[in-house]
Amino acid sequence: METTKDVQYLISSGYYKQDGIVVENHDVYERFNFRANVNANVSERFKVGTNLQLSYAKQDKLSSSGDVPGVIRHALLRPPVLGVFKNVNDPTYSVNNPYTDLPFYTGNNNGWDKNFEFSSNPIAIVHFTNDKRNTFQTFGNLYGEYSFLSDNSLKFRSNVGVDISFSHNKNFAQNFGDDNDNNPDELYPGMGRNNKPNNLDENRGQVMSFTFSNTLNYLKTFNQKHNVNLLLGTETISSKSAAIGGSRQNFNNSTPAFQYLDYGNTANLYNSGSASSFNLVSFFANGTYDFNGKYFVTGTLRADASSRFGPNNKWGFFPSVSGGWLVSNENFMKDVDWLSSLRLRASWGQAGNQEIPNNAYETLVSQSGGVVNIVRYGNPDIKWETVTQTNFGIDMGILKNKLSFSAEYFVKKTDDILLTVGLPAVAVGVIERTFVNAGEVSNKGFEFALNLQNNDHQFKYNINANVATLTNRVNKLQEFVKNISDDYTHTKTEVGQPISSYYGLVFDGIYQNAAEVNSHLFSNPNGTLPGDIRFKDLNGDGQINADDRTFIGNPVPKLTYGLAFSSSYKNFDFSFLVQGVQGVDRYNDLKQIINFDSRPFNSMTSVLNSWHGEGTSNTLPRVTFNNNGGGNVSSVFVEDASYVRLKNIELGYTFKVQKIGFKNVRVYASGQNLFTITDYTGLDPESTSLIDKGTYPQSKAFIVGLKLTL
Repeated sequence: METTKDVQYLISSGYYKQDGIVVENHDVYERFNFRANVNANVSERFKVGTNLQLSYAKQDKLSSSGDVPGVIRHALLRPPVLGVFKNVNDPTYSVNNPYTDLPFYTGNNNGWDKNFEFSSNPIAIVHFTNDKRNTFQTFGNLYGEYSFLSDNSLKFRSNVGVDISFSHNKNFAQNFGDDNDNNPDELYPGMGRNNKPNNLDENRGQVMSFTFSNTLNYLKTFNQKHNVNLLLGTETISSKSAAIGGSRQNFNNSTPAFQYLDYGNTANLYNSGSASSFNLVSFFANGTYDFNGKYFVTGTLRADASSRFGPNNKWGFFPSVSGGWLVSNENFMKDVDWLSSLRLRASWGQAGNQEIPNNAYETLVSQSGGVVNIVRYGNPDIKWETVTQTNFGIDMGILKNKLSFSAEYFVKKTDDILLTVGLPAVAVGVIERTFVNAGEVSNKGFEFALNLQNNDHQFKYNINANVATLTNRVNKLQEFVKNISDDYTHTKTEVGQPISSYYGLVFDGIYQNAAEVNSHLFSNPNGTLPGDIRFKDLNGDGQINADDRTFIGNPVPKLTYGLAFSSSYKNFDFSFLVQGVQGVDRYNDLKQIINFDSRPFNSMTSVLNSWHGEGTSNTLPRVTFNNNGGGNVSSVFVEDASYVRLKNIELGYTFKVQKIGFKNVRVYASGQNLFTITDYTGLDPESTSLIDKGTYPQSKAFIVGLKLTL
């Protein structure tokens, strides 16, 4: 940062590159960035400035979760008895494709049989993945500020901002694997079963957002006791996006020089193009007043209009008010030496949410062969989602603020939640989900923070601890929507429950013998046998079906906490950060498919203790290719995902080296994610996905660095 009397500027740039933990180099992320800040005093009353940021990112996209083909998922499903590479004497071996595929068998389903292993070679997936993502973004603003009065109490500021990004994604799916064609009508005989035929999908897009804001600010102190800060402003945001793409199949030459759309077969080509835009207009006013540094009050009013809502509901009005009392500045507190500060505060306010697709209120149609089809029904009555939050807090400092404490209670209510609901297929056919204002959800809880610092001695330290509780409940839903179910995440949103709660059968052990099956199931249409999973018959009708499902888990954390420590002694410094979550559930789909699935996937060694006779196990069902209950959504797969993790630890030493042109040189060593304490059996309890299909885990990292200060 350089500063003169009239001009201040800062110029910086950076480069970052990381190769992920998967083999080869097909999960690399690389980023270049540049930043420039300039502020200039044109006169005593007028100044201008700009803030510009440029970045270019290149990413190798590698499917790593449950998405197809998920590398992490297949690495766990692939039996270890199958080698990664073929023997060079194998007649199907080739230098370009040396990877083992499936042990093929002939069956009734085009050469497939259910009783053999279905997974793919994960190393082959990685090797043949060629999905490049490139993004260029420029973000910045230009402002001018003028003071109307000589004391600078009244200022007008005008700001123009831009956020422009260009993206280019190119995915060439190379054909690989062994041929498994028993169909004489096969269109592509002799090709490997993966990506048959090879294909290229390429698209480009751009998003351009422009912001224009103007504010008038009055800041004045009267009689050294009355402090007034008033702000009036307007803001408009205009955003436009466009995309174009195409794909072709069956490239005769798949070398990089020919991986372009022109070289693909035209028999099954596809192209697309789209554009959309939205506008937001806002008016806002804010006023703050404090008296003698003791009493504080602030009020705000916003009026926002969004093009994403229909003509009748474009506008939303969002007020807020807050107040505070600095008790420690009162005369009657002057003799309380041990209390450095004491503040009481309260606030109430509303905010709006418009995050839905552009023109979501309109009915979307398509046309094919002169026939118009409805793609999605619109909702002209959809309106702003409104968040109302009330807070009460206290802040306290003790012993010259060496020890500080804060506590806060909050109630956050979200009305007219913007969600999608599916309409009955029997009535409207299979179409996209419609956006509605679905109901009301509340969040409430406490937040506590404690800070201890001491800088009076050579050993200086700062300790910060925080903890927060959260209770989430659905208070009501839209009149004609009794609940909102999501079969993919196995969740259900219903009044009286946390939002997106897990919903399924309740695990009740393993049937040990035929008598137990017959006594529990008066009707047994599923042919349940000893060794199968026993579920609770909640309605008592003697059979297990969808009517026996209930809420089996809460994905919203009940408690979060953290501990940060930093210290220094002479030239040494040391710090660490620990964070944790308590009272949160996660659906471990990977556990289901590895240890309970009836298909012949790889399994954990725990399946060696599966039920194989009366009394042998009451937790793991019998191993079979038939249904044993493991394919049902149930509580056995909902696990406690609470954890405590050492996020970072660092030790450094600073050398004073002014003689060689630097103020100082700091060397340091740090570690990230070094240990985690959890009972969760998935790869990463910190994952926020509702369903864990094999998440790309956070890696441990050991870093050695050097920092030079000029």
